[in-house]
Amino acid sequence: MFIAVNTINVPAQARGHMVDAFKRNAPSLREMKGFAGFEIWTEEDGKLLAVSKWDTKEDFDAYISSDMFRAHHGGAGSSQMGGQAQVTYYNGETLL
Repeated sequence: MFIAVNTINVPAQARGHMVDAFKRNAPSLREMKGFAGFEIWTEEDGKLLAVSKWDTKEDFDAYISSDMFRAHHGGAGSSQMGGQAQVTYYNGETLL
């Protein structure tokens, strides 16, 4: 399993709006080949972590190159996302 964790610094007053946007957009991810799950985590300091799970890195790469990705991110492609977020990648497996 390939996992992308997007850590987003967002002001407290905008956090609810951002979570609502994730909730609106998340169901369409099911249309993408290899999509395995999506979660939102909140750190104690208020940072949001958007955690997406994919069967393979190639499936994730297809998503970040897609029109759906651009629509989910206000028209920006993956190379334009830059400063406000940091993405960390993992390979993992579900044990239970």
